[in-house]
Amino acid sequence: NLSVPHPYIANRYLVENVNLSIRAGEVVGLAGLVGAGRSETVMAIFGELKKSSGDIYIRGKRVTIRNTKEAIKNGMGLATEDRKKYGLLFSWSIRRNISFTNLKEITKMGFISPQKEAAITREYYDAMKVKATSINDLVDSLSGGNQQKVVLARTLNVKPSIVILDEPTKGIDVGAKAEIYQLINDLAMQGVGVILISSELPELMAMSDRFVVMAEGRIVGELSKKDATEAKVMNLAVTTFKEF
Repeated sequence: NLSVPHPYIANRYLVENVNLSIRAGEVVGLAGLVGAGRSETVMAIFGELKKSSGDIYIRGKRVTIRNTKEAIKNGMGLATEDRKKYGLLFSWSIRRNISFTNLKEITKMGFISPQKEAAITREYYDAMKVKATSINDLVDSLSGGNQQKVVLARTLNVKPSIVILDEPTKGIDVGAKAEIYQLINDLAMQGVGVILISSELPELMAMSDRFVVMAEGRIVGELSKKDATEAKVMNLAVTTFKEF
């Protein structure tokens, strides 16, 4: 029953009465047109947007998520759609961008351990195959695809059990897309629950096990992989509601 109020219009909602579930090792595709409320839904789940109602349960236990710090503490990771606005600190190095989401692991008595930071960030830097001359390069010097890999490395650095990927292949080349597809498959194989948002419907159809379709801030249908077709998803996505 997740709802997010509209910031400017009284008695209107960006997201209204959304119910969403995900299983370990499952990729759930969140489908819909631009403006359907998909990004707002996951940002509210992750504590980035304030919700007016809604409860979140992880492994059957109700959890409190009022901000992104609490989301990470509860095992969530979010790779945002807008890496320039929310995803990266462009004046920082690759190393620092990856490590800052998991300071607990690399600090002692309030000080960062360079050795621990180097070991942890190198693990994810290598796993994501970031192409750079050095892990100490500024993120601003990277291509779009490699910037996105840093966002994903930062997201996975906290070892989340639930990963939300909002347009993870937006604006990147074909080679980087293939690597991200493999990453999604690997996460699912490891038992991580993945919520995937993509405006490229063939991509969403190929990668997801189940599809939840949104329109005008509400869920309008759910389809299994066996039953889903692009036509069925699009027919649901163009649902409109009359306001009385």
